Amino acid sequence: MEAEEVLQRYAAGQRNFCGVNLQGIYMRGVNLRGVNLSWADLSKASLMDVNLNEADLRGTCFKESFLILANLTEADLSYANFTSAYLTLANLSQTNLNQTNFTKANLTKANLTGARYLISTNLHQVIITDAIMPDGKVHSKMSLWKKTGICLKSWTKNGFYNCSHVKQ
Repeated sequence: MEAEEVLQRYAAGQRNFCGVNLQGIYMRGVNLRGVNLSWADLSKASLMDVNLNEADLRGTCFKESFLILANLTEADLSYANFTSAYLTLANLSQTNLNQTNFTKANLTKANLTGARYLISTNLHQVIITDAIMPDGKVHSKMSLWKKTGICLKSWTKNGFYNCSHVKQ
């Protein structure tokens, strides 16, 4: 499916695109609020400045995708795969991150305020420099190379991060 077809169907009221293959799709600055792209393949997609607010993105594959400036506020990202994806300046506030895979992802300056279930998220080799963490704190120069799940002891049951033992 091409970007134009997705946008036409969305404009016509369709919201369910569950399981579609959108590998390598290019969309910039479009509104897909509330869309269901669960279990879709968006690997190598360019989704810069796309509004995916309140989207169902469970199990969606975003491997090597560009989601710079994307709005993912209140989206369900459980089981989504963001391996080697670029989420610089993305808004992930109030998202469900249960079992989300951010291996080697770049979350520089991303907003994770109020994100839930981060303790079960794979953050192996993630870059989160200047990201706003779930507790609202910003940590500069933070790259979690060779850490799996940011050393889960550093997350409290409330999902807040204690950065004291990570080299900065």
